[in-house]
Amino acid sequence: MKKTISFCFALLLACSSLWAQQASVKSDRYRIRLGEPFQLTIKAIVEDGQRVVWPEVTDTLGGHFDILKRGPVDTVADADRKGMELLQQIEATSFDSGMHTMPVFAFDIINGKGDTVHIVSDPLTFQVLTVPVDTTKAIKDIHGVVDVPFDIGEYIPWILVGLLVAALLVAGIYLWLKRKRPEAPKAPEAPKTPAWERALAALNEIGKEKAWQSGREKLYHSAITDTIRAYIEEQFQLPAMESTTDETLHMFRKVVTDTNTNQTLKQILILADLVKFAKERPLPAEHERSLELARNFVELTRPQEIIQPETGKEETHE
Repeated sequence: MKKTISFCFALLLACSSLWAQQASVKSDRYRIRLGEPFQLTIKAIVEDGQRVVWPEVTDTLGGHFDILKRGPVDTVADADRKGMELLQQIEATSFDSGMHTMPVFAFDIINGKGDTVHIVSDPLTFQVLTVPVDTTKAIKDIHGVVDVPFDIGEYIPWILVGLLVAALLVAGIYLWLKRKRPEAPKAPEAPKTPAWERALAALNEIGKEKAWQSGREKLYHSAITDTIRAYIEEQFQLPAMESTTDETLHMFRKVVTDTNTNQTLKQILILADLVKFAKERPLPAEHERSLELARNFVELTRPQEIIQPETGKEETHE
């Protein structure tokens, strides 16, 4: 029994080590001065048939690190593993002295069957040193306020400008009162097209253009997700345009609890992330399916019109 437990534990450690080697984050230094930049290297290795959801890096990392520059995600063929290696260089710094641990980076590795493995990088700890101060030199007092003698000549240009502005203002008011006429009645504004109608119209235009057929897969999927995010913002008052995929899915689940609707939105956003950040090349059927899922999502979440039996009038329900 002990041998079996030991074997299982060793196998678990071996699998954990294997996944750790598949995705990692390293720095070129772990001891810096205040404001001194350092280089982070984000790396992931995927085999043929696997896809990776890349960690999204914002302008800050935790409360102690600021991002100075983000490089693109480069792809390098890995012949030994029959797959590819993805690399991204990030330049960062810190303006808080002390020992600080950077938040971990999360990767999702997806195989051909749709199974997902969540990998978290090792935490990185940095020592941030202050700028040395020469304590041997004497401390000098701050200079007091210096009185400047009043010179009327310095204010004459400002006085002239003020008089000119006042004269122009009086002349403008006089001409406005002299030529004022009663305003014509404004025509009633046309009712605004509902958000779901505009979203479906935009998706139809995307379907007609079929940008993916001319090698513009990233533009095609970006247009679909931008349309869906704009629709969510207007229909549900959620900040989807400025949120990440995980944040958008988390917010939307609080508003709409239907599992089918949430799964549809997840498939649209994750495929778009793979195309934009991992340079995924979906099949033609996947392009069409993503657009169809977007249409279905709008239809599932659009306000429903119900005819009241007493009045025969239509009422819109969210």
